[in-house]
Amino acid sequence: MTDISAWRARPARTGQVDFLQMYAAHDAFVRDFARLANAVERGEGLAASTRAGWTMVTQQLRVHHTSEDSFLWPRLRAKELQPHEEMVVNAMEAEHAEMDPLLESVDKAFVAEDALALAEGVRDLRRLLIEHLAHEEQDALPLLERYLGQAGWAEFGEYIRDANGSLRGGATYLPWVLDGADPHVRARFLAMLPGPARVLYSKLWAPSYRRHSPWADTDGAR
Repeated sequence: MTDISAWRARPARTGQVDFLQMYAAHDAFVRDFARLANAVERGEGLAASTRAGWTMVTQQLRVHHTSEDSFLWPRLRAKELQPHEEMVVNAMEAEHAEMDPLLESVDKAFVAEDALALAEGVRDLRRLLIEHLAHEEQDALPLLERYLGQAGWAEFGEYIRDANGSLRGGATYLPWVLDGADPHVRARFLAMLPGPARVLYSKLWAPSYRRHSPWADTDGAR
């Protein structure tokens, strides 16, 4: 099951920062880890499509977490945080670090073609990831809104776009993050982009992704 609509009910936000793009990335991570778990349950954990899906989602996850660790959390630490707020930032960094050895263990399970280790690694990593994303949305995003505001959030958007490879990276990232997204979410997400990027997404990137996605034959999440 790749429908992430029931993953968590997000409360309506009325603040100054629109976190839609962050939410879309979180949903994409949850979606792909559901696909990985389903592939393992079907006995297809070591299949070429599962390996390709793993490579894609973990590449995006590492860029996402590295960008947060190098940009967001240091900028929050530079503010005059309350002790309980500093604990949130500490937790974000610690949760990222906790996932790193599990990512490595799954990589090793693929290399060793160890289906049991793969199943255990995907299960544990998926659980930790979902817990982390929920914690981040509940406790860290309000801090980002309070201390960095829209200007700081826009600066992070530029930073992570550069980390993803700018326009060239967008050819991979945009169709991946919007795969299976609610049409309203997709429309709002694309409306935030420059016109040329929207055209490239519609005419080239999304069709190419649909042709080459490792998940193309595993579900209808398009």
